[in-house]
Amino acid sequence: MSDVSRTPADVPHEHHHLLVQAPVPAVDVDGIRVVTVGTALFAVASILTALLYPRLQGDGRGWWLGVCVSGFVLGLVGLLYCWNRVRQRRRGTGPNAAGADPSRTIAP
Repeated sequence: MSDVSRTPADVPHEHHHLLVQAPVPAVDVDGIRVVTVGTALFAVASILTALLYPRLQGDGRGWWLGVCVSGFVLGLVGLLYCWNRVRQRRRGTGPNAAGADPSRTIAP
C-alpha cells in the first residue's frame, strides 16, 4: 500500500532552533573574583565620594556616598557568602554533598 494520500501536514517535521547555546565552561565558578572586583570598585568609589562629599552635598548628590558605602558593605557580605560556599564544596558539606537531603535544599 502506498502513502500517496498523506499530506505534508501529516508528516512529522523536525524542529530546528534558530539560536543554539555553545557548550562553554563557566569562567568563574565560585564567583569570588567577580565579587572581589566589585567590592574593590565600590571601596574606591566610597573614598572618592567621601573626599568630594562637600561638593556633592552642594549639588544635591550627597546620597552617592551612601550608595557607595552600601555597595561596599554588600560586597563584603557577598564575599563571605562565596568563601563559605567554596569551603562547603571543598569539605563536601554543602547542599549538593553526597547524602544531603534534596528535599531540604532550595533550588537555584
